[in-house]
Amino acid sequence: MRRIAICDDEPAQAELLRGFVNDWARDRREPSEIRLFPSGDAFWFCWEQDRAWDALLLDIQMSGTDGLDLCRQLRAAGSRLPVVFVTGLAGHMAEGFELDAVHYLVKPASRDKIYLCLDKAIQREGREPFILLECADGQAARVLLSEIALIESSGHRTLVTLAGGDTLEARAGFKELCGKLPQGDFVQCHRCYLAGLRHIYRLGRDSLILDGGKAVPVSRNRFLEVNAAFVNFYRQEG
Repeated sequence: MRRIAICDDEPAQAELLRGFVNDWARDRREPSEIRLFPSGDAFWFCWEQDRAWDALLLDIQMSGTDGLDLCRQLRAAGSRLPVVFVTGLAGHMAEGFELDAVHYLVKPASRDKIYLCLDKAIQREGREPFILLECADGQAARVLLSEIALIESSGHRTLVTLAGGDTLEARAGFKELCGKLPQGDFVQCHRCYLAGLRHIYRLGRDSLILDGGKAVPVSRNRFLEVNAAFVNFYRQEG
């Protein structure tokens, strides 16, 4: 059971984040307890009694103990709890990363960004995120997200190519399956192809080459988006 805390003094924002986390827990098949805290003081009081939390989505600007001070208290107490700052303040990014934050998101945070951050929080624990892929032959496969190199729409079939070269046929349609994957790790380069950014070896204006040598078309009107995603991914990885 994952335990995820959301600390934000704006009820509407907290409920929005709760919805995103619920969606993530369902799509990743991660049974989760999600609790809302209206202030840094409220979370700190709870944490002192019960430190078994997997991630904290944390606003900065709150009355009493603000988000940065709460994170400093946690780090001073020796906690390595994965913290994702979700704030309307863009000017504290350097401080956030100095406190070993998983990510620093400026509101409004998107569903895809929350998925990406929660996936990274799990990776910090040494457990990689995965999807349970329902295959066309009636079987199911546990597939690590980091192993997915390409998703392809081929006629009425949806094909999933893994890093080692194996190909699985998914029961879900192309659009449905792509919607379950974090945008920060994948990019749609063509109406029929979604590529795993960590598996792109080279990017050209009309095609990209995967690590295994497979060439995948890049639509002319998608090149700038694909290029930006490719560059941003490796900046974050670095």
